[in-house]
Amino acid sequence: MSGVNSAPVERAPEFTGPALQVRNLRKLYPIGGRFFRRAKSNIHAVDDISLDVPAGGSLALVGESGCGKTTAGKLMVKLLDATSGEVRLTHGGGDEIELSSLSGRETKRFRRSAQMIFQDPYESINPRRTVFDTIAEPLVVQRVGNIREREERVLRIMEQVSLTPVASMLMRYPHELSGGQRQRVAIARALVLEPRFVVADEPTSMLDVSVRTGIMMLMLEMRERLNATFVYITHDLAVARYMCDRIAVMYMGKIVEVGETESLLKNPVHPYTRALLSAVPVPDPSVTRSEIQIKGGVARPVDPAPRCRFFDRCLSATEVCETEDHPVLSLREEGRAVACCNF
Repeated sequence: MSGVNSAPVERAPEFTGPALQVRNLRKLYPIGGRFFRRAKSNIHAVDDISLDVPAGGSLALVGESGCGKTTAGKLMVKLLDATSGEVRLTHGGGDEIELSSLSGRETKRFRRSAQMIFQDPYESINPRRTVFDTIAEPLVVQRVGNIREREERVLRIMEQVSLTPVASMLMRYPHELSGGQRQRVAIARALVLEPRFVVADEPTSMLDVSVRTGIMMLMLEMRERLNATFVYITHDLAVARYMCDRIAVMYMGKIVEVGETESLLKNPVHPYTRALLSAVPVPDPSVTRSEIQIKGGVARPVDPAPRCRFFDRCLSATEVCETEDHPVLSLREEGRAVACCNF
């Protein structure tokens, strides 16, 4: 905001290399246990995934509802504890932290550098707090600055996310805001600490089409200004293309394909990725689309068989797909990684 002089939140020096490293990450939810009996089964929400996101880069996690995208995002910012595996974040000077080893005090400090933007602004914002109180809360929790400095930071971030006129928005409650304004409040709350790493969980899916583009442009602008690393969770491939440098496709808790955005969308390799792309509508009535190469529906990820997770729905499946373990991601041309035995 013009005329407001406030020192930026203390941040670490610039760094290069992977900002986020995920190795063999797994999250299981036990089900079927009663009282003191052990659970008989487990939901494999996230099952042995590995990813790298470079500093200042962006990765889209895409897939159908229920594939584990949101759970993976929460694990990356330690809102959930992993069953096994590692999540490492690189800080200034090349220092790495492993999330599972953080103590309570270290976790609080970690929140300065990693934040999450949630999908539903109607549920993620306290209805009893004003806009000012909501955005200022991270500064209060982290004990950043005095009252005047916090006010200045809130005014500045509100100006940056276009919550204007600021004077009339400050003391409004969530029920007095539109959906787009609520999501801007959620974004301002996540970015007021100027985090290095942000997970955005479908932040535009609950909004009208008329305001989605504005929110996406805002997030791109803030990513560039903060030089932050983004993981963007979405089921919309068009949004993934607009927002991110790379795409990782998830199916039933597994990563089945990873690659540069344009390369993956122009030449999908895994049968599931091709099915997702074939379902995207084209705004041209003269274009003839090929039939979607997929069958059946999404199975429940409860103690899935060790074979390929996509076996039951794949039209290209062979005997190897049924008898062998789920294939690991293997590197192909153009830096593409694919988990499929037939390609």
